[in-house]
Amino acid sequence: MDLYTGGAFSFWRWTPTTDSLVTHGSLFGESLNEWLLRIHPRDQAAFSQFLDQDWQKAPPLVSIDYRFHAHRHGDWVRLRHTAGLSGSEGKAVVSGLVEIVSPSARSRTLLKRVEDEMLEGESRLREFLNGLFATCSSPDPEPLLELLRKTLRADTVALVNLDTRLDITDLRSPAGGGSAFRVKDIEAPLRQALGHWNGVSSSGVFELDLDPARADHPWAAAKTVVMPNGSVAAVLCAGFRTIRGRSDAHRFYSALSLASSVTASQVHRHREARHRRDLLTQLRQAQRLSSIGRLTGGFAHDLNNLLTVVQGHLHLLDKALDCRDWEAVVEPLAQLRQSAEQATEFSERLLLFGAPRPMEPKVCDLNRLVERFATMMRHILEENVEIHLDLDSSIASVRADEPMLREALMHLVVNARDSMNEGGVVTIQTSSATRLSTKDGGAPEYFVRLSISDDGSTSHSDHLPTLWESLDLQEIDTKESKLDLFHVASIIAEHGGRVESCGDPTKTNRLHLLFPANEAKPETRIPQPGTQCSSASLIETRLHGLTILLVEDENAVRKLVRKLLEVLGCSVIEAISGREALDLWPKVRDQISLVVSDIVMPDGVSGWDLARELHHRHPNLAILLTSGYGELPQDHGLGGIPQIGFLQKPYGVNTLREQLAALANPALAS
Repeated sequence: MDLYTGGAFSFWRWTPTTDSLVTHGSLFGESLNEWLLRIHPRDQAAFSQFLDQDWQKAPPLVSIDYRFHAHRHGDWVRLRHTAGLSGSEGKAVVSGLVEIVSPSARSRTLLKRVEDEMLEGESRLREFLNGLFATCSSPDPEPLLELLRKTLRADTVALVNLDTRLDITDLRSPAGGGSAFRVKDIEAPLRQALGHWNGVSSSGVFELDLDPARADHPWAAAKTVVMPNGSVAAVLCAGFRTIRGRSDAHRFYSALSLASSVTASQVHRHREARHRRDLLTQLRQAQRLSSIGRLTGGFAHDLNNLLTVVQGHLHLLDKALDCRDWEAVVEPLAQLRQSAEQATEFSERLLLFGAPRPMEPKVCDLNRLVERFATMMRHILEENVEIHLDLDSSIASVRADEPMLREALMHLVVNARDSMNEGGVVTIQTSSATRLSTKDGGAPEYFVRLSISDDGSTSHSDHLPTLWESLDLQEIDTKESKLDLFHVASIIAEHGGRVESCGDPTKTNRLHLLFPANEAKPETRIPQPGTQCSSASLIETRLHGLTILLVEDENAVRKLVRKLLEVLGCSVIEAISGREALDLWPKVRDQISLVVSDIVMPDGVSGWDLARELHHRHPNLAILLTSGYGELPQDHGLGGIPQIGFLQKPYGVNTLREQLAALANPALAS
């Protein structure tokens, strides 16, 4: 009706027997002769032939295009005249429709164009809905944003994330979707629009007019993303370079509203998952600290034994030196070296258990890992608790993070110890296992099974299914053993494995940990025989003559490292803090070949700060950082820099020599 009242078409009826003409609409004529006079002279003959045809034999509808002036001569418009034979009151009547053909698309009338646009719009909405079902379960918003951009024919689409104060935290746009909004262009108009509703979601799509002189997409349509609690978490914005582009997208604003609802679900799921991960991280850290408390007593006992050995052999060494009995020096030195190695191993274990670290899986031999773990635990467990190993030598390798597996095993073994009031045997067994997959049509899956059982009252089967089927922190019993099991289950899940209780209801004290079998060989470093001595000699030759800036606040350590560096043929300049090193640097920088620095130092400049500043000034300067803590350069934004190395304390002269060579001459180290 809007097209008719707007003059897009008119109705036309001619009765040949009476030569009478009746028109309805903006295109009118009182008689056929008057209508003919308004037709362009070059088109009048064709129109006459159109009227004079045998309508009885003609198709039901016949069309002709011609030029016509509706109001004054020379004001021509192109018409499409469609007519057919009909009857009225027993008389033959030629009637039909006269449409104005749009100048921008001369092959289509306005009605035809509207019909095509409706069909095209229906197709676009259908594609959007089909794509919506495919993207709604994805945690990544970019596929949905790209789908929305194509549906709206927008030049860009962005998800503008907001904090609780409605400040923009970040802005996401689909890759390859054109240039995105700039925060500085959209921030003020968006805040003004949101302030109009006092932070409450608007009921529909609203439009933003940005500054055309600054913004690439000054005409925007937006819809708030509302969380279940009614707060605004983000805004979906579609940007257009022209106002005509935004006007053409009006009829697809419903797609913007649907995308907003789907985005709200995605954001809610992401926040819930992040909250669960944070809680799980806190739980793991709490369990790790609890583990350290359990380990500390055992480690303190063993360290006291080592210190007794060290003090005793130092006394023997002192006596042998006084008497110049050189043969008597050999045994105390060997015992001191062995004690130092054991103390180093103890400190490494504490760092592995105590420091939060990212998961770093590698292919490993599970039997070898269990053997090393059992050796460690035998130092910690009471004398009346025995660890029995039953290891299958034919099992496949597994891809795992060894420190995380040791942590999981420790929780289970300590729980087993606590359940055996009068002592007993903890059995750790490895074997191969096969399970039918719940996917891929029930195909077999191959696992390596690690089983743990004890002689006590440990019970896993009563609460394991709840923990394993739904890792929901609200469902977990706060009893310590059940928290430990939840922690273990989460670790095994990160390895792609599963946790099972024993199928026998009378054996609730047995637990199976299943890891996907890996056919690759364990990752080990195999030294090449016969090359170590020659390599060491070559390295010392290359290090000879280097001048090293040594930065260390501990006097005893600084003196020792200086002597080691001098043994390697290096000259040494000392600084007792990072601050002193920076103050000294302008005077010595032309002499320095390499910097060796501790990390934890006084005066407000750490080793990380020193390395960052020196690398900024001299990108090719080699820097070796040393520390007794487990932090790495990548934890402080210095990862991936070949000129910066890291050496864990304590270290020997061979390790120091290799690290210095790798930094001073990468080609030699490789």
